[in-house]
Amino acid sequence: MNYKDFIGAKATFSSHTWGELTVESQSFTAAVDGDLVVSIGHPERVDAPLVRIHSECVFAEAFDSALCDCSDQLHMALSIIKKEGHGLLFYLRLDGRGVGLSAKVRATALEVEGMDTYESRIHLNLSPEARSFEVIGNYLSEHGFKRVRLLTNNPLKVEGLRHSGIVVDTLPLVVPSDNPHVHRLYETKARRFGHEIPSSSTHEQS
Repeated sequence: MNYKDFIGAKATFSSHTWGELTVESQSFTAAVDGDLVVSIGHPERVDAPLVRIHSECVFAEAFDSALCDCSDQLHMALSIIKKEGHGLLFYLRLDGRGVGLSAKVRATALEVEGMDTYESRIHLNLSPEARSFEVIGNYLSEHGFKRVRLLTNNPLKVEGLRHSGIVVDTLPLVVPSDNPHVHRLYETKARRFGHEIPSSSTHEQS
């Protein structure tokens, strides 16, 4: 089977939680079976639609991992877009911030022993951040989008879209949580990766 034959295919279906979704298969990553562009409403009719770039996280999305907020961020982003009525979510097959699932298993074992998510990648001679987002900017530009409101705390995503000529306004996406693992993750992302996360989210609430 040649998976590339199906790139560009579209389907519309009803979600119990987010209403009518239109999904389009695209190839943004090395995943042989493709990635997804998920549309709610008619984002092409909005001057600056909401956009979320989300990377797959099997541990959180399938197995409800307590170590991160990935599943909660996915649900929060879709809920925000649904409330507004129009927007796009890019679902990228980049588990482990691009290092892949097997490497993420090794990294997670180190994190359970005490390393943070940056240190675990360095220990394994991997890039702590192995993703690039210019391809998303190219897609948006090719489809006539000139300005977006990006749901993100990650400056790398902003830079990737701006490199493709997209005007980007940012909206933070921080999940309220009492989970100490999530607070530690946010602290690491702010300190190590330069994510724009309020300091109140990097500490446990009393």
